[in-house]
Amino acid sequence: MPTNATLGSTIVFTVEFFDSNSSLTVPTSATLTISYPPSSNNVVTATAIIAMTPAGSFFTATWGSGVAAFGITNYSVSAPGQASATTGQLRLTS
Repeated sequence: MPTNATLGSTIVFTVEFFDSNSSLTVPTSATLTISYPPSSNNVVTATAIIAMTPAGSFFTATWGSGVAAFGITNYSVSAPGQASATTGQLRLTS
């Protein structure tokens, strides 16, 4: 289920990583990938790849949603040594 967000806002992503035993783990880096329909042409898909910043056991990144069109935006967060990416959707609204 998508999370609602306001188009034009700065969206903050914060993640923690866990190993296969559900123990907190801190990878060496993390990357946020966002796929969205750009406001200039909403029939194509643009991709933003953002290096996340470590903050203790978390990683954070921000994305300015003003470049996107209204609708669904997909995101994923990946890190070295992690078996799978964390994924989700945003519904950009007015």
